Amino acid sequence: MDTALNTILDALDRLRDTASSHERAFIVEVMGRNCGYLAVVGGILGGAEMTLIPEVPYNIEDLVAQIDDAYVRGKNHCIIVAAEGAQPDCRAVYDYLSQQDTGFEIRITVLGHIQRGGRPTAFDRLLATRMGVAAVDLLLEGASGEMVTLNGREIKHIPIEVAVSKQRTVSKEYVGLAEMLD
Repeated sequence: MDTALNTILDALDRLRDTASSHERAFIVEVMGRNCGYLAVVGGILGGAEMTLIPEVPYNIEDLVAQIDDAYVRGKNHCIIVAAEGAQPDCRAVYDYLSQQDTGFEIRITVLGHIQRGGRPTAFDRLLATRMGVAAVDLLLEGASGEMVTLNGREIKHIPIEVAVSKQRTVSKEYVGLAEMLD
């Protein structure tokens, strides 16, 4: 996950330079079909003006008002980070915004598979090593049907049924931070 977040941040930094120099609004679609964690955290850390996630419904007209407000306040760019599961989706937002007079040219960037590839960060490499060792230890102990997890800083294991029975959601604190920073 650290690698995916760093990929988002790198893309946002690069896109902001282009957006500023060309007075554009970029809609940046990131992974997150059912969970907007990467979009919210990427948006917070990357300084996005708006973040769209599946967990929080939004009104597309309100989005236009926020973009208009940014333009009126003198911003020369606008970055919107959208999780792939946000509704309306990235393409619908683009189509709608392209028909509005926001003061910005609108562009879409879909990170998708770019986030899934590339060199892992040091954190992710160490985590993978720790989890791999823990998984082998479980197998040597004769365990089965278990999943290795990271709980805080500790490597733990839980039954697979428990792992798949819960859908992880975005923290309300992070959603609040994103809204405050918009």
